[in-house]
Amino acid sequence: MKREPVPPVRAGDAPEAPRGAWSDLGDLVLSKDYRQRRCLTVLLLTAMVYGVSIAIMTFGAIAGIFQLVHVQWLGTLCAATALTFYILIRSGWNRTCAEPTLALPQALSAQTLVACAYAMSGPVHAGVLILLPLVMVFSMFDMAVRNARLLMLYTIALMGIVMWQRSHANPQVYVPMLEGIYFVLVATVLPAISQLSVLLTTMRRRVKTQKLELEKAMAHIQQMATHDDLTGLSNRRHVLHLLNEHAMRHARGGPSFYICMADLDHFKHVNDTYGHAVGDEALCAFARQAIALLRNTDIIGRWGGEEFLMLLPETPPGDPNVGVERLRNGLADYEISAHIPELRIRFSCGLSRFRGGEPIVDTIERADRALYAAKTAGRNRTVAL
Repeated sequence: MKREPVPPVRAGDAPEAPRGAWSDLGDLVLSKDYRQRRCLTVLLLTAMVYGVSIAIMTFGAIAGIFQLVHVQWLGTLCAATALTFYILIRSGWNRTCAEPTLALPQALSAQTLVACAYAMSGPVHAGVLILLPLVMVFSMFDMAVRNARLLMLYTIALMGIVMWQRSHANPQVYVPMLEGIYFVLVATVLPAISQLSVLLTTMRRRVKTQKLELEKAMAHIQQMATHDDLTGLSNRRHVLHLLNEHAMRHARGGPSFYICMADLDHFKHVNDTYGHAVGDEALCAFARQAIALLRNTDIIGRWGGEEFLMLLPETPPGDPNVGVERLRNGLADYEISAHIPELRIRFSCGLSRFRGGEPIVDTIERADRALYAAKTAGRNRTVAL
């Protein structure tokens, strides 16, 4: 079926909602692109966690718990890390990567910063351990299974090295026995979270597959509900829907249109002589040629049996019957079946112009009477009423 071109949206048809300063600021900081905006939102949440952690450590440095120089170094590293990833994502560079979210490098950087904080936080270092699973949870939604496992192994190995080094360098604060217990907890919890990431990824893939299958099924159902199985043209129900749409468009000031009822001449003879399979070939050949030779604005559907209905918009100065005659001439030399090269299709047409305000069934009935007149007058012609 030939589809009508979608008319352009004119200014004033659908005014956009007024945008405030906050919306403009959000677009400036986070981008208008949905995927980029999502990546930057997660990054800003991570930066917020960095900021809160540094603020707590700064308070601890003022209270004499931490060394201020350590807090300054850690704060600089956190700010530089967040800024670097912000520039990479906001500039669009991340789109060139296999994983545009940059989930793995961000998570590796975050776990490295957590390990640094653990080494610098002295007597309250055990509290830093809660950040390790937090980073894993943050990254599990956007990370491939292989990368999640790589992150888990990196974190366990890094924390093992840090705990061993600190327990040897400062055993009074980093008690070796407690460090061993902490390491066992890390080596137990992180693989469990990694496995949850695997399960989550599997579920997401399954849901995505089911969604695609559902979309295909819905598209197939829609196709079956609106199109003829044999020819692929719109079926009678869909043609009526399109006719009513055009009638409403005309009532709102749109162009008028013609209805053309076409019937294949001597089709019963084709079925009786060559069989129904050849008859089906003839119907499909007519449909293919109609799609190829009618105007781009014309619509054709199978009305029933060997009868077709064409919706021909009135587009001055063109004559709506031009496409119909081009189709008639094209079929005169078109080979229907390779087994019966002499077989040709001819058709008769009844043409009627839609009159504003009348029921669409009246226009169809008038076109049907014109078709009967064309048959009576000798077939293979168009009669207008």
